[in-house]
Amino acid sequence: MTSSDTATWPSLSENHPLLQLHSRLPKILSNADHTSIWGVQLSPSSPPVFSTLLILQKYLRSVANDVDKAGENLTKTLKWRKDFGLDQGTASEDFGPDFEGLGYVTKVGNEGGSRDVVTWNVYGAVKELKKPFGDLNRFLRWRLNLMETAISHLNLSQTSTPIPDFGHGPDPHRIDQIHLYEGVSFLRMDPLVKAASRAVIEIMQAHYPELLLRKFFVEVPLLMSWMFGAISLFVSTETAKKFQVISYKENLAKELGNMDDVPAEYGGKGPDLRTLGQRLKTEAHQ
Repeated sequence: MTSSDTATWPSLSENHPLLQLHSRLPKILSNADHTSIWGVQLSPSSPPVFSTLLILQKYLRSVANDVDKAGENLTKTLKWRKDFGLDQGTASEDFGPDFEGLGYVTKVGNEGGSRDVVTWNVYGAVKELKKPFGDLNRFLRWRLNLMETAISHLNLSQTSTPIPDFGHGPDPHRIDQIHLYEGVSFLRMDPLVKAASRAVIEIMQAHYPELLLRKFFVEVPLLMSWMFGAISLFVSTETAKKFQVISYKENLAKELGNMDDVPAEYGGKGPDLRTLGQRLKTEAHQ
């Protein structure tokens, strides 16, 4: 039995948006023909299952409690996940040497005593442009694999910490994303990179609501200013507020938290990203 099996959601009024959306879940699941998302099996049973309410609350918060829109978006996401095969072992997929060193998942301790999940996208590790970016579908599978791996460390199926209603406090189950551009010169205006970037932005906006805590862009070349223009076209104003550009990589650590969880290269006191990533994998299997 997981902790969420016995967890209790705060009391909800009869007409609360969360209960309204939950009442539509049988139809949503039937239309989508898929029930799994982020390690959670959505259940229409009553009383509502804690982990199911957690997912529904994310969708409600992303559309300011618009029950109709939340139901529509969740249906689309479940259909997309089924078509993309995201709940069929993608997290263990091996992408080979073309993607070696391009992405890591770690955790960083914060002031509240908990640890934030962090994804690191190391674009400077790309040596030959066409290897990771030449096949758009393969790149997307790799990028989504990184995101799904990070989400797995949120333990959404096991947590007993609820998400506050829209406008009543922050969602505690979100991820920091870091994009490292040190040494990058070939990206500039390359059409392969632009296509991949825009595709990722569209997918994240459509199918990963309320999962971004902060996004850091570190040592971004001036010639890549097009990227921020592209992002502004696809994300909400609320999401754009979470973006932060850091000119010098050594300043990143003080934005993240516990220095021991951040590599010395980025102003912390910890080991390199590979070691930190492996450490998290080891913790997850203990």
